[in-house]
Amino acid sequence: MPQGLPGAGLAPGSPAPALQVTGVDPGMVSLGDLVARGCALLVFVSEECPTSAMALRNLGPLCRNWEQAGLAVTAVFEDPLDRAIRVARRTGWTGGVVSQEPPYETSRAYGLLAVPTTVLVDRAGVVAGTVVGWDQPAIGALIEQAGTLLGTAGLPLPPPVEPLRRPGCSSKAAMDPGVAAAISRPAADDEMEEMFERGWTDGLPVVPPTRQRVEAMLGGADGAVSLGLVPPSMGEATLERVAACAVLAGCRPAYFPVVVTAARAMLDPAFNLHGQAVTTQPAGQLVIVNGPVRRAIGLNIGMGALGPGSRANLTIGRAERLIVTLIGGAMPGTLDRATLGHMGKVGFCIAEDEETSPWEPLHVERGFEPGQSVVTLIGSDAPQNISDHRSRTPEDLAYILAWAAASAWSTNWWPLAEPSVFVICPEHAEMFRAAGWSKQRLREFMFDAVRRPASELRRGETTPFVASADPAAAIPKWASPDAIVLLVAGGEAGRYSAVLGPCTGMGAQIISREVESP
Repeated sequence: MPQGLPGAGLAPGSPAPALQVTGVDPGMVSLGDLVARGCALLVFVSEECPTSAMALRNLGPLCRNWEQAGLAVTAVFEDPLDRAIRVARRTGWTGGVVSQEPPYETSRAYGLLAVPTTVLVDRAGVVAGTVVGWDQPAIGALIEQAGTLLGTAGLPLPPPVEPLRRPGCSSKAAMDPGVAAAISRPAADDEMEEMFERGWTDGLPVVPPTRQRVEAMLGGADGAVSLGLVPPSMGEATLERVAACAVLAGCRPAYFPVVVTAARAMLDPAFNLHGQAVTTQPAGQLVIVNGPVRRAIGLNIGMGALGPGSRANLTIGRAERLIVTLIGGAMPGTLDRATLGHMGKVGFCIAEDEETSPWEPLHVERGFEPGQSVVTLIGSDAPQNISDHRSRTPEDLAYILAWAAASAWSTNWWPLAEPSVFVICPEHAEMFRAAGWSKQRLREFMFDAVRRPASELRRGETTPFVASADPAAAIPKWASPDAIVLLVAGGEAGRYSAVLGPCTGMGAQIISREVESP
């Protein structure tokens, strides 16, 4: 019989225990009432578990069809009834909803260690099969088994949406009672602490996404509109959910068009968010803003442009990351497998100082008009400071900038095809302006300057390109000058620029989109 991912539970052929639960209607819900229709499918879930939400989203649209065939489908929540109803509504669950209170006697009776756990009970009240976690093939087999028991062929099966398999979360019945009670207690007076209990944070306090705040963020836009599925768990990014993430991050409603545009760019398949979200690399999603919207919403382009102090920069970048973690399920230590990560994975947003730059801004370089507001997404590593206060020629400065990036990603991993982003400070930019250097000239000089013999790059980890090259061949740091991205930002005083290393090996492309109203 289907068992799904590893976990404990009642073996097939065991009598199904009675249900000690509370339903929406007055009175207790009995297992006898459910199997009287034919068979019962019990889906044990909890609000805090993203895999539970995935199971509810994927199974919910099929419940009515199954009910018509005699399969009574019920979500058994390890949460108070009001929370259970709210989660069911949010995930599109159309089956029955029942609730357990501590100490979760029904979950204990069914031997649960993890949620979601899906249990099929036949009309005789015997467990016919169990699936632990989200396992689409195993749950499909369980539904086919239900069809056989009911004498009904062709029950609709859950769609094969990636990921097909995903482990669940600890059942509250298997937790320490004090921990389980703390998770399940009704909303406390301290709403900030409740956000932590729900798992709706990135480790920092968030703004509770009340209905009033979310509607203000939407600004009249239809919250049901979908931007697509967010990797890696493929949660649906409706505008309402994106607005909730923007509220949690602390955004003002004026920022929302930028948040939505960045989300659309991030979900472009060419950006490969799935790879970036689950890799052991530290890569974050760098949001670069160009055009009139920078000034309109108060983005910081000057002093401390990569640091703290600007609500617009920090909350827009944070909103994008909350979309990845809360809707996409890429929480650190779960689906996000980054070995170290970096603080840019909390929020990573910068605006270009187009007025100070001696060159065409990034969005114009990428084919947009100067007067358009544009958001560009690049998978990037943390900033590395480049100090140069002594260069007196553009050649010397370009050499320092280029060689500072020679160790980006890895000392011996040459060449890099993916983009390295250089944030050039105004004092450094002025030297190139005075000398009449174009952006392309600087790129080509940097590309030509940083080369090492293949023989020196063969110590430790290296690329197949280096391994097969002639030992005397001069290998460039980048595969082409186009892998060098240049933009200007920062304070007027201080000759400190920075390079942001690449996200490598997954073909993630740079994506730019014009800012439009949701």
